[in-house]
Amino acid sequence: MKKDFRPRWNKRVEPYLRSFKKLSPEQQISILKNVITNNNKIVENNYQENKVLESQCSGRIKTLDDLIKVSKINLDEWIIDRHLINKWDVGTKIGDEIIVEDLFQVKVWLKRNTDYINVQKIKDDILKEIKTYSPKVKKINHTNKKHNLLEINIFDLHFGKLATEETTGEPYNTEIAKKRFLNALSKLISRSSNFNYEQILFPIGNDFFNSDNLKNETTKGTPQDEHLLWQETVKKGRQLIQIGIEYLTLYAPVHVVVVQGNHDWQRMFMLGEMLEGWFHNNNNVTIDNSYKARKYYKYGKCLIGFTHGNNEKVQDLPLIMAQEQAQNWQDTKYREFHLGHLHHKRDIKYKSTQEYKGIVIRHLRSLGGEDAWHNIKGYVGTIQSAESFIWNKQEGLIANYSYNL
Repeated sequence: MKKDFRPRWNKRVEPYLRSFKKLSPEQQISILKNVITNNNKIVENNYQENKVLESQCSGRIKTLDDLIKVSKINLDEWIIDRHLINKWDVGTKIGDEIIVEDLFQVKVWLKRNTDYINVQKIKDDILKEIKTYSPKVKKINHTNKKHNLLEINIFDLHFGKLATEETTGEPYNTEIAKKRFLNALSKLISRSSNFNYEQILFPIGNDFFNSDNLKNETTKGTPQDEHLLWQETVKKGRQLIQIGIEYLTLYAPVHVVVVQGNHDWQRMFMLGEMLEGWFHNNNNVTIDNSYKARKYYKYGKCLIGFTHGNNEKVQDLPLIMAQEQAQNWQDTKYREFHLGHLHHKRDIKYKSTQEYKGIVIRHLRSLGGEDAWHNIKGYVGTIQSAESFIWNKQEGLIANYSYNL
């Protein structure tokens, strides 16, 4: 007589099996489904410049994106070479019910992105050197300055741009840009001196640089007329921002917000990293160089948002702020978004509705000069300007000053 096959279980497993058999069929089914579908075991094989990941039997990891997400793979560091997905059914019978679940095998072959690794090494070396020589600066005691915030905006400087009198009617280069930048800081500080302020908010970027790479192109590859070699532009631009920040610390602690633009998205992030390294021992300076495209600063009942303005639809910004800053939106009364990009002044006021309170969106003017392309297109005659705002913790915006050329 043929005997039924009975598996031999490890003695350590037997107590669990006895406990399992005591459960009701519904409980057994629930446990088995959970074990089958929630298996996230991943096998990883590492080689010098390659990596292979495989989820051998899973009901949750079904796609390449699932495997990448669960494995926490940085796709800047690794390049997907190829991948494989297999699917099969598995079933078991408990009582009168047959359980059938889909299982997946997902396998991916990855290659190390050597360009990214090399750039990261250069960046880490630069930051290490900067931090080594970063001066230690104690906190400056600014007395009798309370309840007000000074915000200084020098947008769209386009440092590095070259324009000649023959092509535009007005020359522009790095030396002219530097002079305009420092004059604007000095004048705006002077004109704001009637107010006591405890903090300076200093957004930088918004196309501070005119180009983004060694080919003198914007982030999306539009060629630009440049005054200097790209290395000189980066070095001189970094020095100019450092001078500006150190000058502002003479008046109040400075919070720097790095706002990337469509001309200098990568270069501004790298500049932000350099500034973090240089000022990390300076107790009067904080840097926000986070990855987010939109950045916010809350001061009392005031909420100020920053973005360059080339990606979002203006009419969507109130809702975006309300969603991204839900708690700060609830806690504030005065809200504004400050944008660059258009190079001319434009204020949009969104009045109260049933769902959302008011918000003002300001497109701020540029201090940069016109180039040949703007001249050909007829984008001429706009006032070149920088602006400052005085914010009161309880009353919101109480003053606005301009430096006009």
